[in-house]
Amino acid sequence: MLGLQKKVPPWITRQNIHKTPIRKFWEYVNMMFNKPDLERIKTLGPDRACAEWVLRNGGKVIWADGKKLADYNSLPPETEFVQKVAVIDGSESSISHYGFAHLSGCTQLWKIILHNNKYVDDRAMQALEHGKNSLTNIQVSQCINVTDVGLKDLSVLTKLQTLILFNLSSVDNIEECIKQLRLSLPKCKIIDAEEKLQN
Repeated sequence: MLGLQKKVPPWITRQNIHKTPIRKFWEYVNMMFNKPDLERIKTLGPDRACAEWVLRNGGKVIWADGKKLADYNSLPPETEFVQKVAVIDGSESSISHYGFAHLSGCTQLWKIILHNNKYVDDRAMQALEHGKNSLTNIQVSQCINVTDVGLKDLSVLTKLQTLILFNLSSVDNIEECIKQLRLSLPKCKIIDAEEKLQN
């Protein structure tokens, strides 16, 4: 009877049988927490909706007047005047490319920090284009799912003045990426892992 036992294909293991469904489930959950609510954006304005998105996903925002918010419950009542979003800190949060459309319409957003965020990947790098009309400062660091392809997509952000890149373990050739970005963004100062300032 032992000789009649069916062989399991080598790519099917106990470990990866459940891996794909679990990954798809969490991808769906992340999408739902990040997906823009167009009606809410229309009703409350892009800055309020953007702040809600960032805070709901564990990030932080700084208003144009310098006030910092790190807690969703600290948002002012919807009926009160809302400031403009100036800075988004998505460090160690669950913000992802699904929500980057929130950047559109945030006219005073000048800086985004993306540090140690496992949900930020090449799609997020491409989606930063939603903020290209105002973004001048971006940090991408310790984001394990960002590759060379994603970094090179930052070349469309023509208003960038400072770009900070370090600890990007999935980037194979950071020097080549920086070289290409320097050609596309000649006015942008790029700070790499060794914190060398390049023009």
